[in-house]
Amino acid sequence: MHFTLEELGLVDAPAEQEFDNLTCLASELLDVPVAHVSVADFRKKRIFYKSQSGHPDELAASRELPMELTYCQHVPLTGAPVVVSDARLHPLLVGTPALSEGQPLAYLGIPVEAPGGKVIGGLCMMQPEERRWTPAEIGRAQKIAGCVSDLIRLKTARLSSERLRREQREFTYAISHDLQSPANTLKMIFGELACEEDSMSSDARMFVETGLATVERMGVQVQDVLTYSRTVDAPIKVDSIDLNSLVKAIVSDLAADVRAACATVELGDLPAVQGDAMQLRMLFQNLIANALKFRHNERDHQVSVYATRHAQGYRITVEDNGIGIREADQEKVFGLFNRLNLRDQYGGTGIGLSLCQRVAENHHLAIEVISDGHSGTTFSLEFPGAQP
Repeated sequence: MHFTLEELGLVDAPAEQEFDNLTCLASELLDVPVAHVSVADFRKKRIFYKSQSGHPDELAASRELPMELTYCQHVPLTGAPVVVSDARLHPLLVGTPALSEGQPLAYLGIPVEAPGGKVIGGLCMMQPEERRWTPAEIGRAQKIAGCVSDLIRLKTARLSSERLRREQREFTYAISHDLQSPANTLKMIFGELACEEDSMSSDARMFVETGLATVERMGVQVQDVLTYSRTVDAPIKVDSIDLNSLVKAIVSDLAADVRAACATVELGDLPAVQGDAMQLRMLFQNLIANALKFRHNERDHQVSVYATRHAQGYRITVEDNGIGIREADQEKVFGLFNRLNLRDQYGGTGIGLSLCQRVAENHHLAIEVISDGHSGTTFSLEFPGAQP
């Protein structure tokens, strides 16, 4: 996947501490007054300094020079190290605009590569006096330049991942949205057929009932996929959220589920936390709905939501005494579309807990599941720095 220098933040972009650390390390290890990471922008015929140490104030502020005025142009032009002991005698520099009065005499430029091996710039070191660079010094510079190239590869990999995730999210949303129309049409058709059930055979009625149930399930799944695609990587708006009010409203909305489960829902005193109200609502609604759904038929169902204070913030817990989750399955529960139970026993699409994990990741929260596999399940969330 190709990215421009601008997209990678290598030209016309703010300084980054990771690059500055390597530039300073090169300056210290090789004992040179000037070091920089230069990037060749051939389109604008300039050298841009992604990172620098020891530049005069004017150059440090502008962070670029016309290409012909730099020694650094020769690193990407040759694709090889440029080792200069005395610039007045070096064949690449003699008679060029780069070699003017007052310019440093010693220069060492080591190629910096983009993914694929293309040399896009260099890790460069300079000093006013002549200097004979030793093989050990060149070796150290090459190791640091390799770290600079690795940073660029990491930036590329991160951008590739973000682009692929965005494209996948957009594709998923588009497909799910387009499926809504045929699903609604099928539901209407089966609904019309159901009105004629008196004239149907028992087999025909069974097919119509099965069709209606299937289309209904399809509609729920499409809606869940749409919700998930809107939430994945969505930017969050951080506010102070009163979890007492939020969770009480959720339980009120789930009143029908509470009655169906013949459940008792106990709410402890919950704190205010920092987060996105819409996403946190989806998270706790899915956790509580899950706790209500997976009840045990041989005992009264109980669900508890409570908070535990600790030095770093709060642990918010949603606990039930339902069927539990086997230890071998606990790593699977957050997987998209993963279902651990038969559909005819417990409904759902296998998206709810994936959504919970995504919201937790968006808020930099740790989410944990604990269960002995038969006497209930506990989901816990760590809110660092939560406010009482």
